[in-house]
Amino acid sequence: MRVLVGLAAVVALGAAPSAAPVTVAVSSAVSQAMIGAGIPGAEVTVVSQGHVIIDSGYGVRDLTTSTPVDAQTRFEIGSVTKQFTAAAILQLKERGKLSLDDRLGAYIPAYVAARNVTIRQLLWQTSGIPNYTDTNGFVQFSTTHAGSVDAILALVKDKPLEFTPGTKWRYSNTNYALLGRIVEIASHMPWDAYVREHIFAPAGMTHSTFNEDEASVTDMATGYAMFGGKLVPAPAMGHWALGAGSIVSTTGDLARWDDAFFGGRIVSAADVTLATTPGRLSNGTSTGYGFGWVIDRHDAQQRIDHNGGTFGYTAINEVFPALHERITVLVNDSAAQAETIASAVFAALHPDLAASENVSAAGEDLAVTARVEDQWRRVVAGNPDRTQLTAEFNRELTPQLLSTAQASFSALGPPTQWVYKGKTVDGSGTTTYAYRALFRGGVVLAVYMSVTKDGKIAGFLARSG
Repeated sequence: MRVLVGLAAVVALGAAPSAAPVTVAVSSAVSQAMIGAGIPGAEVTVVSQGHVIIDSGYGVRDLTTSTPVDAQTRFEIGSVTKQFTAAAILQLKERGKLSLDDRLGAYIPAYVAARNVTIRQLLWQTSGIPNYTDTNGFVQFSTTHAGSVDAILALVKDKPLEFTPGTKWRYSNTNYALLGRIVEIASHMPWDAYVREHIFAPAGMTHSTFNEDEASVTDMATGYAMFGGKLVPAPAMGHWALGAGSIVSTTGDLARWDDAFFGGRIVSAADVTLATTPGRLSNGTSTGYGFGWVIDRHDAQQRIDHNGGTFGYTAINEVFPALHERITVLVNDSAAQAETIASAVFAALHPDLAASENVSAAGEDLAVTARVEDQWRRVVAGNPDRTQLTAEFNRELTPQLLSTAQASFSALGPPTQWVYKGKTVDGSGTTTYAYRALFRGGVVLAVYMSVTKDGKIAGFLARSG
């Protein structure tokens, strides 16, 4: 499925025409969303029809000094970094340095269990390689042990693959940490040096660097995490994020990245299409994930995006091709989601689209809706009823994943409305029910609950709606 309709209109950034009413509406929406979620600081850039119409900071970058966030404030962007690592791989492919069908064993022979995984499967997140950040106790472990690709490998290389490569999709930061190592081997350059020279420079990203360099970075936002009921400075990621999530940037620089990438200045137009086209499993099912980009819909609009989160920061970079619009949000609070602000910004820009989506679909089963609401309350409380979950979902719902979800969701407060949006049934008979959860401040999440034929919950997902 092609997903780049209209992206030719993502052109060089220019000065915005008068947009005072839009600016006021967006600023109000951002402020309400931040207050509702208790977010200390955020940076927001909106590009519409090739013009920057919003490039502003909100709140503070440091709670101790009350220094305000401005357009030059830098944040960790977390997994938005994956877009850059994927682009580096595509550049090296274009230069004949590697093939997407190369096997991992040719680059990292020490990882025997994953030797037959292809670069394409790493990019698509269909490798079956365990996610190193899901290792029990990883946050504490990472603060007392030095990070590196070798340290990441040590956490996963003796574990079996979680499934046969290509048969399932499962998000794993390990995939992109390994891709970063492949960039180094194929280019004969450190990953960060490669990204500086071949992506930051041609994109004009003069305010971007890496989290290993934060000690010498001016205008750096302090990252916060919730501990003991209050926000405290989060521990540093050090060298643990790498090609999976170690870039530090501004929303303005990420707007320049989008402009350069979709404008064909980083990789070819054909590879832009390849990167933003969903992968396919061996049975032909779409993964909804390209090469460092999620392909989905928001308020009935096609969206190409990726979010990110590190210790103390969350981020999202969204492209709406049909609207010729991009929204980028960076936040210095790991207990909140940048998506909550992005959804509020989108609603402020397009109130008609948001309103049209808040209409329930026909065929709602009130018993299922009640179960979704109950599951939401249980996750927010950090106490899901595991007897209702499939064995596989129980394994996936690790204490760390639950803790992250609990922190993110509880910051929003209780939903003000649930809107049923329909259901789908897959070949195994599992039914996925879709809802919109509305929160104060204009925040909207899309919530999905998958139920097997025997009534077990096989998945529960919430993301920016």
